[in-house]
Amino acid sequence: MTGTPPVPAALPRTLRETVQDLPLPTRLRAELAATTDAHVLLGAAVDLRESDPDSARTLLDALRAHAPDPAHRQYATHALADLLHGRGHPDEAARLIDGLLDSGRLDRGLALILAEDSTATGDLDRALHCYNIACRSILAGPAETVAGLDRIGLVPLLGRAAVRERLGLTPDGHDLAAREAARHLPDAASEPRRLSADAGADLPSGMFDRPFPEADEPRPLPETVRENHAFLPSPALAEARERGLLPADTDPAAHHHGIERTLRAQARGFPDVHLGTIAVTPDEITAFAAEHGLDPADPGTLRAWTSAVPDPDSPRVTAWPPERNHPCWCGSTRKYKKCCGSPSLR
Repeated sequence: MTGTPPVPAALPRTLRETVQDLPLPTRLRAELAATTDAHVLLGAAVDLRESDPDSARTLLDALRAHAPDPAHRQYATHALADLLHGRGHPDEAARLIDGLLDSGRLDRGLALILAEDSTATGDLDRALHCYNIACRSILAGPAETVAGLDRIGLVPLLGRAAVRERLGLTPDGHDLAAREAARHLPDAASEPRRLSADAGADLPSGMFDRPFPEADEPRPLPETVRENHAFLPSPALAEARERGLLPADTDPAAHHHGIERTLRAQARGFPDVHLGTIAVTPDEITAFAAEHGLDPADPGTLRAWTSAVPDPDSPRVTAWPPERNHPCWCGSTRKYKKCCGSPSLR
């Protein structure tokens, strides 16, 4: 549904010099100057919007001009538009957003954000334009392929269908297919069975017979968690690559950033579903795969483990998202807002 952020590249000297010249506390300036991750710089700029908007704008302008990847430059432009709008410059903010839309190369993740923003403000023509960009790879294929999408993949298509309906447009094949697919989505209780079947799991009978917790009356964790996402924590990634559980060229951040984007998309599309994360070790995945005749390197095995092994009230489940200043769920020891919580991962 969203574009995959690139592997962080070395930051240009201009960006480093911009950070050094900003009137920031020594600790923060040193931390930012040492990073090679544009996500961190973008997160810092967003954090500075209230306390030091001038520095935030300087940093965002530098990211717009010099960030190594075009997607980072686009997210910086969006963040700058938010800053300008909040400071009473709506016309300048609107020009920045217009420039993004006119570029012809809008990142699909950002297109979804702009589609939701435009829907909220009543600009349905712009919303439809952005939804079409967010759905472009799906719209390029036949409508029949929509039936194979999960609840996350349907989010932009359903948004597009709703906007088209409000504009008085006749539903097209993708609109009808998305709504039909949504109507047949499995409920939370049957989802584990579907995931295990997708992974080819031959699991013991009765494994999923325990009742799934209801979310009608919110209760403290872990009982309110309805859907969890397993991940290999940062300290275990090297071992996972060595043992073939992840491709040898897997970027350390890619495993976690992909999960974070999935969580965010699910939270937007299904706000009533309580989400959680749970760390799994290479030994646990290997043992589970051996016991059930699965391929430990298949992503479906990780999903099957999530559904089958952890008890619903396991203390290993952590509510998502964490507080911005709390440690990131991925195990990197960095603050969430400067790691997987970076705004550029939307």
